[in-house]
Amino acid sequence: MPIQIKTERLTLRPWKRKDRSALNQMCRDPEMMQYVTGGSAMSNGQIRDFLKRQKRHLRNHQVCFFAMEHTETKQIVGLAGMQPLDPVDENTPGDFELGWWVWKEHWRNGYATEAGLALLDYARGPLSLKKVAAVITPANSASIGVAEKLGMTLECQKPANQTINTRPDWMIAYYSRGL
Repeated sequence: MPIQIKTERLTLRPWKRKDRSALNQMCRDPEMMQYVTGGSAMSNGQIRDFLKRQKRHLRNHQVCFFAMEHTETKQIVGLAGMQPLDPVDENTPGDFELGWWVWKEHWRNGYATEAGLALLDYARGPLSLKKVAAVITPANSASIGVAEKLGMTLECQKPANQTINTRPDWMIAYYSRGL
């Protein structure tokens, strides 16, 4: 049985082919992508690469940025999950990033916090992680609010490409929480 993380209203699960149109809609909307890509739409190739990375993370780490499905309606309302960040150096593994995107029609419904709390339990339990981090554009007050509700605190600000080397060279707020 594939990994599924359930909350009161949501099911976090691996992506399916039928989810591609919902993901395309999110990734092509400048307002949705404002804090992810600086407002640029993702290309088909970037979306395909994103989905390949999620499959690889799921296979290698039992976690990824899952599709966030509303359990009752079966509608994709966003994504939430975790992924490994780049190692700090050859002797120090990177943290795991806890992240979320909620489709703008569902903003202010508490879905990111609900998913984040379930993911913290998963990180503590089956994954046995000791710490998680969130990589947030400093102007994204909504995501900062979610991180704080999840008990995360600002650790530092640094270039995004110091978390994953393929990310742009813009400053991010690095929130973290010990488990």
